[in-house]
Formats: sequence, C-alpha cells, structure tokens
Amino acid sequence: MWLFRRRRDKKKHIIEKIVAGIIIGGAIGSIVGKKMLEKHEKEGEEEKNKMDN
Repeated sequence: MWLFRRRRDKKKHIIEKIVAGIIIGGAIGSIVGKKMLEKHEKEGEEEKNKMDN
C-alpha cells in the first residue's frame, strides 16, 4: 500500500545506483572489448596471409 511505504535512505539509494551502473558498464565494456579483439585478430591474420603470399 502506498500509505505505508518505507522511506529510502538517499545515500543507500545512490550507492545502489552507482554499483548497478558499474556492473552494467563493465558488462558492456567486456562485450565491446571482446568484439574489438576479435576484429583485431582477424585483421592480423589477413595481413599475415598477405605477407606469406
């Protein structure tokens, strides 16, 4: 019921948002980094094949 809602501690609420942001940001960074490494490896293999031919 909305009449009996607990008041949230502002500091705790801010800390929860910061932690959630760090976790989500880390996950996104991990995905982007993985894609960049895969692309870099593929380009390196293509250059190596060109040098061999």
